[in-house]
Amino acid sequence: MTENKNSRRTFFKKAAATVGIIAAADYIRTLLSVRPYSDEVTERYASDSNAQKMIFSKKQLVLMTDNEKEQRLAELLSNYQKGST
Repeated sequence: MTENKNSRRTFFKKAAATVGIIAAADYIRTLLSVRPYSDEVTERYASDSNAQKMIFSKKQLVLMTDNEKEQRLAELLSNYQKGST
């Protein structure tokens, strides 16, 4: 059977290959454009992270009462219903 160079199947194969090549090129461009953090940024992030951990470690967990849970649920449902109308 002879292959028609202008068939739909050939077109879709070429289109899929083109989309794949473009997606791969964009992914590689994204990987190459990411700059590694400098030591100063990494150090600053680490100190901020440690400070936050210290603050959270000193706080105690306070459980919600049943009344607070019901109020919060009512607020969430009310906001959801307002947004969906």
